[in-house]
Amino acid sequence: TRRLFAAGGRKRSEPESSDDGGEDEKMDEENSEDDNEGCPLRVDDVLLRIDGIEVGQDGTVPLSPSRPDERISKNYLFTRHRVGHTIDLEVLRDGRKMMLSQVLVPLRYLCPVHDGYDAHPSYVVCGGCVFVPLSCPWISAHKYSDKWESGFPSYDSVSSMPAKGNKQIIVLSKVLADEVNDGYHNNKWLILRSVNGDRPSNIRELVWSICKVGSLGGGGGGEKVHLEFRLYPITKEDYDEQIICLNLEECKRAEERILAQHAISSWCSEDAIPGELRGGPWKKMVSLLGRSVQK
Repeated sequence: TRRLFAAGGRKRSEPESSDDGGEDEKMDEENSEDDNEGCPLRVDDVLLRIDGIEVGQDGTVPLSPSRPDERISKNYLFTRHRVGHTIDLEVLRDGRKMMLSQVLVPLRYLCPVHDGYDAHPSYVVCGGCVFVPLSCPWISAHKYSDKWESGFPSYDSVSSMPAKGNKQIIVLSKVLADEVNDGYHNNKWLILRSVNGDRPSNIRELVWSICKVGSLGGGGGGEKVHLEFRLYPITKEDYDEQIICLNLEECKRAEERILAQHAISSWCSEDAIPGELRGGPWKKMVSLLGRSVQK
């Protein structure tokens, strides 16, 4: 599927007729200014034609010149081309017609779709808690596996949302049972809200947040430092918050035991490590928690 750059997430308001009597479609933008960067369309532009083909007020176009009474979605005029193709748009802006051109780019979703293309097997294991970015391959692995897990929630409310920058939805996939996380073994499929007050927006920021807490525990003052993960089930953000609270020193001591028991080579995937922390050993959480972290 292709789209106009930054055109995803647009909502259509009631269509209005252009001054030449043709049917058209009014574009109403609700995205942020960052999402519009590079897109020639503006709020309240009326889309008249795509590559010279008139667009109806219901967003449809003729199937072909020989079958004008059969109509299909205007999206066909985008998806029939490859990424990188330039399309011509005729719009009505401030009462006058004008021509625009735009290069097609791939769609990007907040929940990546294709394994190895926009979805990658990133993960972080901390105190036995396995965090991953939400993605369609991850959903399919749990929802459609041979050992179907009952009670798996629906993520449809967020899976088709357009991507914004490097934002990801971080999910607690499961808890690897160990004495360090006793009492939390059944927690899974929860969306991460914060780590000790920080709100990580992607997997790398999650590593930053954990290392930041680890740097507080290096003072040797004898005080106990805890990792506090606040999470919630999908669609229950406002009234069903759950907390996982782990002792930092116990997480350090348990790391090697947990990883060895489950044959995991490192506490996080390489792509989850911020570039600033790759100057030394990173495969063990303990080696990063001892560093002074400043983001």
